[in-house]
Amino acid sequence: MKNLLILILSILLHAITTGTLFAQETGDKEKMKVFAAWVGRWQGESFMRMGPGEPRKATMDERIESKLDGMILLVEGIGKTFDPATKQDFVVHHALAILSYDKSTDQYKFKSYLKDGRSTDAWVKVTGENTFQWGFDIPGRGKMRYAIALDPVKKTWDETGEFSQDGTTWNNFFNMHLTKTE
Repeated sequence: MKNLLILILSILLHAITTGTLFAQETGDKEKMKVFAAWVGRWQGESFMRMGPGEPRKATMDERIESKLDGMILLVEGIGKTFDPATKQDFVVHHALAILSYDKSTDQYKFKSYLKDGRSTDAWVKVTGENTFQWGFDIPGRGKMRYAIALDPVKKTWDETGEFSQDGTTWNNFFNMHLTKTE
């Protein structure tokens, strides 16, 4: 009798746990559907201003893939600039990021890694239909935020980046315009 009771309790516990995990996975996938238009290959140009002078232009190639059955997005961006001295393109930006939804905090997470070893834990907000904002703090220096606007019909991605030392006054330093190619 005792063994039968243990077996029944084990089956019930397994059913409850499996059902909870399935419900969580389904909920996470639903939350990630808002980013469906991101998936694909995007190409275009960016302009970045780092200090005085003219902004630096780069040719951008962004590849965004849905992974783990829709639970995360893998985002890889490579920016290249032409060097007239060597007559070759060279990489000025290379980042890899994972975008996910954290049910325990009810927030999106955007963990990014740069080719120089730096990484960020960024926040992400859905600000409207196909509009998003993401950003992060730079300890001791200020804050960065980016605004993204997608047009699924025109297949365009427009993104601006701003920096603030105090979190109140924002200065534009980055603009990117991409077109979906795949």
